[in-house]
Amino acid sequence: MKNKKWILLTLSSMLLLPAAVQAGTPAYYTLGWSSGGVSTGPAMVKNGVAYLDAAAMGSSAGLEIKADTSGKRIQFDGWEKHFAVRIGSRTGVLDGKVTDLGGTVLKQGENIYVPAKFLIKALEGGSVSWDAKNNRILANGLHTFRQVGKTFEGSTYSISGENGDLYVSKGTAAPHKLASLGVQADSVDMTFNKTKGGLLVLTVLNNYGEPHINNQILSLVLKNGSVIRQSSVKYWLRWEKNVTQTDDSLLLTDGKQLRVIEDSTGNVEQTLDLVKLGGEDDVYFVEAFDPDFLLIRPNHKGLLTLIDRATGTSTLLYKELLSAEDQEYAETNDVPYHGDSLKFVKRSGNTLYFKDHNSTKEYTYTLGKA
Repeated sequence: MKNKKWILLTLSSMLLLPAAVQAGTPAYYTLGWSSGGVSTGPAMVKNGVAYLDAAAMGSSAGLEIKADTSGKRIQFDGWEKHFAVRIGSRTGVLDGKVTDLGGTVLKQGENIYVPAKFLIKALEGGSVSWDAKNNRILANGLHTFRQVGKTFEGSTYSISGENGDLYVSKGTAAPHKLASLGVQADSVDMTFNKTKGGLLVLTVLNNYGEPHINNQILSLVLKNGSVIRQSSVKYWLRWEKNVTQTDDSLLLTDGKQLRVIEDSTGNVEQTLDLVKLGGEDDVYFVEAFDPDFLLIRPNHKGLLTLIDRATGTSTLLYKELLSAEDQEYAETNDVPYHGDSLKFVKRSGNTLYFKDHNSTKEYTYTLGKA
């Protein structure tokens, strides 16, 4: 076998390194994540053991990091992942089991350094290797364990950051899976609404992607702790707030259809075809809902549309309300997105009131006008 100019050594349990890098030679790491990302940065080598900055790695993995009152014991917590180390000790705890770290936990300035092999194992990465030519630690397949959790009426609702699964737990009972976002949970918020009819509406907003221009809304209707209705819709770039209920009904949309749900029972009272009503094969925002009219907006064209629910006819409101110059802008502008900026304010009798971010003027439209 031909001699190679560089060699890749599998690290032992002590992560012993060649003598050339044992005296303070700069070292680095390149770590691949199961989600597809790569982290790189400086490492440290001492007494033949490679170390990584615990805070940097824990943050990248989405873990919550806490120190005890002495500042010496560091705890890392995430979705079904828990481990702890102590400064000056070579023993730690990984998912409830005492384990040898392969080296002593060090503190330099404000930074805590933990043996690389232990950290990579804790994050469920693959085998660890040493690139001797570049003084670099290599590993792939590291996982993230970020979780988002909120408690409502004694139950804790948690979302796994890596796969977007949503669980609920109460007391000491094991978590029960309710639903899944279907994508990684990124920037997530959860809200809870107890309806007059006794149902619970859990809404999850997930802003995801790089850059963060994708928005997903997962809506769950629960009765006695069980999901009886749900919907999920994904929007791109543009963000508008959907109307979610009337006095007696709940509104669920997947962007293509709108379901009117009876409060208390969860029965579907009516299903509206938004694509047919709006005339665009797109996902729609639902910005107002009354017995006689509907306001919807296609995600990509972004033009607010009035639907007469009696006749099914549609009216592009920007053509009715805006000046010729503003109409042209709504049709041609693409920064930050296509469409108009009309916002529904209120209804008084048959008059609808709107505002536009480009103007302080109040716009009105009368229902039923020829």
